[in-house]
Order: sequence, then C-alpha cells, then structure tokens
Amino acid sequence: MLSAISIGSLKTSGTSTLALTLASVAAAADIPVVLVDAARDGDLAAWAERDGVPAKVSVERVRDEMALEKLVRAARRRGELVVIDAGDEAEMIRTAARLCDRHIIPVRFSPLSASFAVETDEMLRQDAGRGRRGRDWCFVASAVATIPSRIARSVEAIVEASPTQRMPIGLVQRAAYEAPFLFGGTIFTLDEEAAPGLDRARAEAASLAYAIGILGKIETRKSAPGVELRRAA
Repeated sequence: MLSAISIGSLKTSGTSTLALTLASVAAAADIPVVLVDAARDGDLAAWAERDGVPAKVSVERVRDEMALEKLVRAARRRGELVVIDAGDEAEMIRTAARLCDRHIIPVRFSPLSASFAVETDEMLRQDAGRGRRGRDWCFVASAVATIPSRIARSVEAIVEASPTQRMPIGLVQRAAYEAPFLFGGTIFTLDEEAAPGLDRARAEAASLAYAIGILGKIETRKSAPGVELRRAA
C-alpha cells in the first residue's frame, strides 16, 4: 500500500475532486488520512469547514514547500496515508511529487487538459532523479465520458504519445463527486437525495483507489494500454 500520493497538473483538471475522492475511500476503509490542500484555490480547506468531515481525515492547508515536507514526514512516521492536492503550479507539483510514492496526473475530457497533462508528465520526467527513491507517476482520467466522440479519440491520442502508465479506470462524470463540496461529507456519507448515482460512484472510486495502490498492491507497470476516455470502466 502506498504511504503518500500527490495529485497535480499544469492545468487544473479536477485535482481537488480526485484528492477528496481518494481520501474518502481510504477513510471509509478505516485508514487514517492527512489530506493536504496545497493548491492555490483552497477548495479542500473550504470543504473542511463544512460538517461531515470523517474522523479518519485531517485536512491541512499548506502553501510552503518546507512545511509540506515536514508534514509528509510526520504523517509517514505516524503511519497515516498522505493525499496532496498540488493544484496547477509547477513548483508545488514538483515538490509534492518528490515527497510522494506516486504522483497522479489527472486528465479531463478535453484536448487542452490532455496536452497540459503530457506537459506535466515531461516536467516530472526531467525531475525524475530527485526526491523519493522509486517514486513514479501515472495518468488518471478525472472526467470520463461514456459516449464515443472525436474529442475522446483526440484526448486518447495525446495521452498515448507518452510511455507513462495510464490507469485503466477513471472517474465518470457524475454529480456525486462534486456533491461533498456543496453539502459537506463524502460520497460514503451522503445520501441519494444529495446526489444521484452514489452507489456507482463509491464502487468506481474504490476500484480506482485499489488500482493506484491505496487499498492494496501497487501497480508497477510502466507501460499500459491507453486510458479509455470514451466509456466507463
């Protein structure tokens, strides 16, 4: 199981939603989580001010790179999972990725998002010799569309140009993932009146957390088939 993951892309592509979703899965599995809001917009810090934050989740707002390093080291010593929303700033993404076991580059359903994801990938590749030994990174589709289209094929082609691993499951476009930011809580504590499709979202989020390495074995394959951006996993 991974001890620390970071999430970030040079163009905001759902980093806060993905970070909260993965932290929520861990908390539901009784894993203590330090959820770090290092992004410029502070969405996770705002979420933490609402009711319904799970007892297993602590939220820290950190914008200083040295403070971030101290926080991650302390959480590792306590045996807590760290999930960092690094946002879209290059230096914060680099810093967070160096501290973590795995960095996630989210890709939304748009060629622009895919292009910035590949640019982020290239930046991390240039920085590969620095930071935690054995760290890696991967692409994750953060807004999968279920209908085939020319845009979907374009996004796939952009991402497939990189040899970096693509997770075979992503988050389908569902209101359930956004609901916690509106109502507080997580996809595991809200009810269907707050957001339809919660059962499917929970199952999908758990599958993604497992594939990433939060709930079980770490996927170490560096080359994989392209992310299926045209249909749900």
